[in-house]
Amino acid sequence: MSRKKIVRAVRGKVVDRIVIGNDDYIEVDIQFQDNTSIGIQISSKLVTERVDLLGWKKGDSRVLRRLL
Repeated sequence: MSRKKIVRAVRGKVVDRIVIGNDDYIEVDIQFQDNTSIGIQISSKLVTERVDLLGWKKGDSRVLRRLL
């Protein structure tokens, strides 16, 4: 069973850009238009298989674009 966390603090914020870094660890920085951001650091022991941009309709997702 997967465990998901909903981050309500970003509801309504407009994303300006997403920066993905891959040095000693993977870092995802989601930057918003109001000059705030969420930084996510993932241990390099994990392997990112793929990153997809998803579209959602009626609770189902479909891949709009493969990003990585």
